[in-house]
Amino acid sequence: MEIKIKALTPIWTGGVEGKPDRLHTTSIIGSMRWWYEVVVRGLGGYACDPSSEKRCELSGKEKTREERLAKLCPACYLFGCGGWKRRFRLEVQSNTSVPFQLATLESKNKFNHWWLSQIFEDSRGTNLPFGEISLSLNGDDDVIDQVKALLSIMVNIGGIGAKTQYGYGQFDWDDKIELKNAINTIRQFLSGNIFKSGSNKDKWYSLTNFWYYKLSITSDNGLVNKFKNANLIGNGNMPSDYLPVSFDIRYKMPSSGDGTGLRSAYYSFCRHSMSKEDAKQKTRSLFGTLENDKIGSRIFVSHLFRRRNIDNNHHLKVWGFTDDSVGKVVGDELKNIFGLDKPPSIVTGKELINYSRGEVQ
Repeated sequence: MEIKIKALTPIWTGGVEGKPDRLHTTSIIGSMRWWYEVVVRGLGGYACDPSSEKRCELSGKEKTREERLAKLCPACYLFGCGGWKRRFRLEVQSNTSVPFQLATLESKNKFNHWWLSQIFEDSRGTNLPFGEISLSLNGDDDVIDQVKALLSIMVNIGGIGAKTQYGYGQFDWDDKIELKNAINTIRQFLSGNIFKSGSNKDKWYSLTNFWYYKLSITSDNGLVNKFKNANLIGNGNMPSDYLPVSFDIRYKMPSSGDGTGLRSAYYSFCRHSMSKEDAKQKTRSLFGTLENDKIGSRIFVSHLFRRRNIDNNHHLKVWGFTDDSVGKVVGDELKNIFGLDKPPSIVTGKELINYSRGEVQ
């Protein structure tokens, strides 16, 4: 089966050193497994941490399908683990790429510009997949159904590939399944098989602690027009199909009157009830840090991207894996950043789970 997706922002698939030298299928599969774990946990199933010592593994002594399933979580069944092969083959091909670029409203030698230049120094001069991408998929029908449902969820509420917190990996798929039906397809697969049981840790990413926003911002928005003239890091001119400005939105807005940025806004929110150091640590735990012990981000912000087949607006997707109160702070700040009349509507993972209950239509 061939699936054609369209990258709306460049897709990052770093190799061994994390450098985006080409389209790496392993990175695409890794992001798919990550999202499958999120959905499985949200639907009440157990999905192991494949990097932990308690990850799933088969010894080879299991004689029946039931014995094997009892030692496999749904994610390991689908994507493989020690002693068990992935249930599908995936080949990914892209013939179109764009230069690596990020942009900030801050001028050279100011913090945002300096930080991005330092962190992504090795990425300058590289090219990233963009536009039409072909996924060639082979497997049993029930497995193909799971992958199609998974991609449909990712295109709706997340992204594909690595570094989605920095704006990469937004895509579209003309044949995507309605979100409700996609979640139900995975729910029915889980209920129809007896997989390994276990306890998911509270800190693991799950639909139960998930929320997201989708914004459609008109072309005459003042901040969007500022972003069109932002300072580029990388080669070439500012692209017309997307504006690579997620960092300013997610971290700190350098221009007065455009809000403070999501991270700065959350830090200020924390300072109302805790010390400076506690607020700093709390903010790092959600937005991530590269200092000392690295912490992965729980807040993800896309670049501003166009969907020219729909309208002339710029679109933005923001999602997080926190309690809903953090999502509300994010929504309030998005209102401030873009000068909206009211905060955008939040959708939570719990709402998605409840909304999707019932038979697939």
